[in-house]
Amino acid sequence: MRDLTALFCPKSVAIVGASRTPEKVGAIVLKNIISSGFTGKIYPVNPNADQIGSLACFKDTAGLPEVPDLAVIAIPVPGALEALTQVGEKGIKNAVIFSAGFKEIGEEGKKLEDELISIAQKYNINVLGPNCLGFVNNLCPINVTFGEVAAQTGNLRFISQSGAIASSLFDWCKSNGLGFSEFVTLGNKAVINENDVLEYFQGNKTPVTGSLPNVQPIGLYLESISRGADFLKLTSEITKTDPIFILKPGKTKAAAKAMQSHTGAIAGEDVVLEAVLTQAGVIRCQTLEDFFDLSRSFAWEDSPVGPKVAIISNAGGPAVISADAVTTEGLTLTEFDAQTHEKLLEVLPRSAAILNPVDVLGDALAQRYLQAAEIILPNAQVNALIVILTPQIMTQISQTATILGVLSQKYRKPIFCSFIGGSLVAEGEQKLNEYKIPSFRFPERAIRAVAQMWKFKHHQEEQAENAPAQPVDFRVDLKHSLRSSDLKNVLQKSPDSIQINEFLQSAGFSTPPTNRVSSLEQAKSFAQQFGYPVVLKLSSPGLLHKKKIGGVITGIENDAQLENAGYKISQAAVRLQQGTGQAVAIQIQKEVGPGVEVIIGVKQDPTFGSVLLFGAGGSFAELIADRNLHLLPMNISQAKKLVEKSKIFVALSGSNGDPVYVLDKLYETIIRLGQLAVSCPEIKEIEINPAIVTLDNVWAVDGKVVLAK
Repeated sequence: MRDLTALFCPKSVAIVGASRTPEKVGAIVLKNIISSGFTGKIYPVNPNADQIGSLACFKDTAGLPEVPDLAVIAIPVPGALEALTQVGEKGIKNAVIFSAGFKEIGEEGKKLEDELISIAQKYNINVLGPNCLGFVNNLCPINVTFGEVAAQTGNLRFISQSGAIASSLFDWCKSNGLGFSEFVTLGNKAVINENDVLEYFQGNKTPVTGSLPNVQPIGLYLESISRGADFLKLTSEITKTDPIFILKPGKTKAAAKAMQSHTGAIAGEDVVLEAVLTQAGVIRCQTLEDFFDLSRSFAWEDSPVGPKVAIISNAGGPAVISADAVTTEGLTLTEFDAQTHEKLLEVLPRSAAILNPVDVLGDALAQRYLQAAEIILPNAQVNALIVILTPQIMTQISQTATILGVLSQKYRKPIFCSFIGGSLVAEGEQKLNEYKIPSFRFPERAIRAVAQMWKFKHHQEEQAENAPAQPVDFRVDLKHSLRSSDLKNVLQKSPDSIQINEFLQSAGFSTPPTNRVSSLEQAKSFAQQFGYPVVLKLSSPGLLHKKKIGGVITGIENDAQLENAGYKISQAAVRLQQGTGQAVAIQIQKEVGPGVEVIIGVKQDPTFGSVLLFGAGGSFAELIADRNLHLLPMNISQAKKLVEKSKIFVALSGSNGDPVYVLDKLYETIIRLGQLAVSCPEIKEIEINPAIVTLDNVWAVDGKVVLAK
């Protein structure tokens, strides 16, 4: 764990590259530090100046009268590495490097960044950057950036890999009266990454004062995620108390050209990230607009305690659009009881709509909004109120905003507004900002913000209810099993289906009787021993889509059908061997009785480690996109939740009077495969597809293993 306290709240700062030329970065950051109200010592460093403003200037860091807590390097890249070395020799343990021209420009820049990392490691320096905008700590206070920053303090905290987005947020926060406590830009993350800053945030919380919600939301803009397992652990802990929302671009990045298994194809990079964020309770923003919306919403309003919303509008069209958006976003419209209807009838015109949404009509003045809201807000079935206003000639826009501000303070129930328009509603929006009520130009944005906040609250409740279950104590010792010669042989070469069956059976999975056959007589002998029906399959290393090439024949009930199927599968084997040049075997297997086909797989993600996939299996594995992922390790309660959110759960749970399949054994099988994958670092991907869930067992019918190179 890095101690970043002296970095983000130093008592003394040296600015290497401080300048008297106003437009230079060194001059701007020096000015920002002074004007931010920083009370510590400031040491400008510039070999060509004796004094900058009222401050004495030093020729180099070696000549400084003390060892500052922080060094800011504000010179171009050619001198930045030498400056960092001098910082290290002085004994300074924290540095911010603004300089660009490192790995972001290509191979030559990467070599320079590798050298920077080596210097930081040699002298044990916490380096923020390079290629960053710096940081702001309004609690200290100090502004170590070359951007224009609003000084207003609030409960928001930000981490951004982009300096440009940081600059945009500075301006937007200023224009909306939105404050933040800390803002850190990471740049290239050569030394300090988002996990280090999250850990610092976690250990340095300041009590929220005033009327703001008692949370300290964290907004993340990240183009990459470092140390994925640490990121999951940290964010999972933080979201127990504080919301985190993230904008992570790169969703359309092309997948690998050749997928080696269904699990690899289905559990792509962005799908894994989505699962990680869901597991941690982190809200993912789809657009920059989402990011800005949630910044204001989480900072100013409490998350709703439930999904039920009420809408008050002075226009029918926006109200109808909003009703659709409520359903689309996973919220529900509160159904008012008879008493609420009666109260609304007493205060609203006869032509007003008293169902939800409540239409107070286009001629509504501020008083009518007040009367409707005073009836709706005390209703225990209303978790949040959305107020829509369109600017008619008689509409009292500013007065309505003021009334909503007063009501927000009175009832302490989340209120979100959409004042639709432009210049006519601007004054009302400004008034809402003063009262810290989130406002949006379009109601769909308000509803989406409410939905995301409820999603966060719901995740918190689920985590509080579901205490971690104890790991399953399986009778089969996986580590002992993996010492067997069968498993060692599988892990030392590219295994085919038959070898993988042996591998899974040795690890304690139920597998149907199976064998390799090279003649019709051997196949008949197998069928006589184990009984019909049987299945014939092709078995070859790397073979994935067997059915597409005629490589699976099921429902073989007698010797005549076996003879016919044997001829077909033999022809398919010849075609496959000629096409691939690889050895192809024929496998016979006892057919498992009626059941539900599922896929259970684990892949090694380069960022997050072992990721488990569950969903519809067999021919449906890639057709119905039943992607349900969870990072390992996991326990039985988590496996149960994973299955229950899948599309195939409807078939498994005995809906429509069908029998309930053996779900407990399914959960155990999921846990077992996860443990097996973790126990074998040689395995890059492993899957059972299909696993057939019957009324009394879960059968590993077919498997796939991809070994790490």
